[in-house]
Amino acid sequence: MKILLAQNLIHLPSHGGANRSNRLLMEELARRGHTCFVVGPLTGALATGAVTGPDAAVAALRERGATVLDDGPDAVVYRYRGVEVHAVRSPSLLPGRIRAAARVLGPDVTLTPSDDPGLMVLGAALAATPDRVVYLVHTLQQLPFGPGAFYPSAAGTAMVRRAAAVVAVSRAAQRYVAEHAGLDSVLIHPHVYGRGPFPDHGAAGPHGRAVTLINPCGYKGITVLLGLADALPDVPFLAVPTWGTQPADLERLRRRSNIELTAPVDDIGDVLSRASVLLMPSLWDETFGYSAVEAQLRGIPVLASSVGGLAEAELGVAGTLPVRPVTGYAARAGQARPEPVIPPQDVTPWRTALLALLEDETAYRARSAASRRAAHAFVAGLDPGAPERFLTALSSARRAAPAVPGAVAGPGPGVSGAGITSGPGGLSGAGTVPGPGGAPRPDRTSGRTGDAGSSPARAAALRALAARRARTAPRPGDGGAPTG
Repeated sequence: MKILLAQNLIHLPSHGGANRSNRLLMEELARRGHTCFVVGPLTGALATGAVTGPDAAVAALRERGATVLDDGPDAVVYRYRGVEVHAVRSPSLLPGRIRAAARVLGPDVTLTPSDDPGLMVLGAALAATPDRVVYLVHTLQQLPFGPGAFYPSAAGTAMVRRAAAVVAVSRAAQRYVAEHAGLDSVLIHPHVYGRGPFPDHGAAGPHGRAVTLINPCGYKGITVLLGLADALPDVPFLAVPTWGTQPADLERLRRRSNIELTAPVDDIGDVLSRASVLLMPSLWDETFGYSAVEAQLRGIPVLASSVGGLAEAELGVAGTLPVRPVTGYAARAGQARPEPVIPPQDVTPWRTALLALLEDETAYRARSAASRRAAHAFVAGLDPGAPERFLTALSSARRAAPAVPGAVAGPGPGVSGAGITSGPGGLSGAGTVPGPGGAPRPDRTSGRTGDAGSSPARAAALRALAARRARTAPRPGDGGAPTG
C-alpha cells in the first residue's frame, strides 16, 4: 500500500503521545514493506526543549539520524526509518503540500489525526483523497464535538463524518465519539512500547529515585504536583517539561527546591529509570496514557487521576485517584491550545497514596510486581499487525466500491515511482522503500495481506465504509453530503 500521513503535528522529535504514536505506526508500516509518506510542520506547538526554531529543528533531525534530502525554502524533506517526511516551514503551506503529496503518491489510504486546530489538514485530505481518509482519534479536546472540545464546530463534525473510517486508540475515545457524535469507530490500541525486555526498576524499592511527572502543565495536573512537593519537602520530585509546559509553569517549578527539572528525551526509558513513582494527575480527559503502561512495564507504580482513559491505561492495578477536572477553557493569545480553567485541588488522597508506597517497601514491591505483570499481559495482547490488516482491508473494500467523484486514482501523468524528485510541491521515492542496507524493495500495492479478505479486519473495514455511506448519503430536502 501507499500510505500518506497528513498531520498538523511535528513528526520528529516526537515527545507527545499522539505524534509518537503516529511516527511509530508509520515506521512499522514501512518495515512491513509499504510506501509511507508524512506531511506535517517542521516545528510549532509540539516543539520541546531547545527545538523551537527551523534551524534547531533541522539540526535535531540530523542528530537523530535522519537523512535530509532537501533543505528548501518551503519544506525540509527527510527520510527516517523508512518513512519520507515533508516538513513544511509554515503551517499555511500544509494544505498545498498535502494536495501535492496526494497527486504524486496516489495514496491508498490517507491518515489524518484529530490533533488539527481548525481542521485545516482534514479539509485538505478530504479534498485531495475524499474516499480514503482515515481519521485517527487521539486528543479528545481537539475533536470538533463533545463537552471537552476546544473549538466546537458543527461544520467540523460534518467533515469528520466524511472520513472513510474512524480509528479510536482507546475504549475511552471510542465511547466519546459514539456518545457525542454518533460515530462508529474501530478500536486499535497502538503498539508504542517496543519489544523489550524491559528493566525492572521497581525491584530495587522506592528509594534513591524521584516521584516523576511528565509534561507538567495545567492540563496534566501541575497543581497536584506542586501541592505534593509543598506537603512533602523531603521527597524528591522530577518534572519533565514538554509541549504543554508554559513559562509560568517553569517558574513555579523552579521555586521548589525538591523539584528537579530535566529535558525531554526520545527514549522514555531514560526518564523512567530515575522514577520511583509516576504521577499522572491529569485534569482533562486523557484519551489513554501511554506513559502509564511504559512505567508499569518497568515495575514503576502509577498514581493516575480518574479522568478519561487513564483508568484504562492504569490497567486496573490499584484504581485511580480523585481530582477536580478542568471546568472550561479560555483563549490564550499566540497559543495553539487555550488556557484551562482549573479549580482548586485537594492533594490529600494523593499524599496518602504516595506515602503508602514510599514509606512501606513491602507494599511498594507488591504494587510494583502487580503493575509489571498487568503491563506485560496488556502489551502481549497487542497485535502490531492490526493497523496493517485494517488499512489493507479498507483499501480493498474501497476499490470494490463505487468511486467517489474527485478521488485521486494514482500518480499523475509522467510520474513513475523512484523517478520522482524533490522540489516545490514534489515528492521523492514514491515507488520504493528502502530494504535492508538501503537497497530498494518493491512497494506492496496489491492491497492484500494474509487473510484480509475474510478476516475481522475486512469485516470492520466494510462496516466502516457502510457507516460512511450512511453518514454522507443525501437526505431528503438537502443538497447532498455535507462539505464542511
